[in-house]
Amino acid sequence: MRNGEPSTLTAFDDLMDAAERRLDRLPLERLRVQTGGRAWVIAAVRDQDRLLATAGNWAPFPYGVLLWESALVVGDVLAEGGFVRGADVLELGAGTGVAGMVAAGLGARVVQTDHSFEALALCRRNAAANGVTGVVVRRGDWTDWAESAVYDVVIGADILYEPALYGDVLRVLGAAVRPGGMALLTDPGRMHSARFVDDLRAAGWGVRVDRRTVAALPPCTVGGTVWVDVIEARRLA
Repeated sequence: MRNGEPSTLTAFDDLMDAAERRLDRLPLERLRVQTGGRAWVIAAVRDQDRLLATAGNWAPFPYGVLLWESALVVGDVLAEGGFVRGADVLELGAGTGVAGMVAAGLGARVVQTDHSFEALALCRRNAAANGVTGVVVRRGDWTDWAESAVYDVVIGADILYEPALYGDVLRVLGAAVRPGGMALLTDPGRMHSARFVDDLRAAGWGVRVDRRTVAALPPCTVGGTVWVDVIEARRLA
C-alpha cells in the first residue's frame, strides 16, 4: 500500500472478493459456444445436479452460473439487429455474462446486473477471458430497484421463470428503458410467459414475439433442440 491509499476495500469489492472465492468451489467448466457472430469460451457449470450438490444451501442460489440457451439467442438477435452500436445497454439477470459481452463487442456501453454476487464475479471472469473490456457490473434486485439511470436497450435471458416476479420485472423495465427504447427478452417457451407479454401490452408497450429453435446445450442430448421465444418490446414515447 502506498501512502495516502485507502487501507480497506469498499463493501462491494469485499463482497465480490468473497464471491470469487465461492466460485472456486463450484464445478466450473470451459464451454465453447457460438453467438453474436463469433466464438466464445465461457466458464459455467454444465450440470445442474452437480451445482445443486455443491451449492444447495447457498442463498441466493446461483442459478446464473449455468449457461442457458436463451442467452445465446439474445446474442444472435443483437448481432442481427445492429441496434446496439453506441447504445447504453442494461442486462438483467446477467448470469454468465454472455449476452452483455456480445453487446459490448458490438459497440454498446454495457451495465450487467444480477442479484447473485457469484454471477457478477463470473461475468467479470468471462469478460476478461474473452478480451471484453469496459463492462460495468452491479448488483440488481428487481423487488427493490433503486437505479435511476435509463438505457436505450434492456436485455434479459431466461428471466421470466417466476410469475410472482412479473410485476417487479415490468416495473424495472418501466424505470430503466428510456422513452422510445426497447427491451429484448428471451424465454425457453414457458407457457406462463405469455402472461408477461399480455402485461407488457396492457402497460402500453409495443410487443412482437418470435420463436426460434436452437441447439440444446449440455447436459442435454447432443443433437437436441430447444424452443426459445424472443420478446421485443418497444416503450412508446
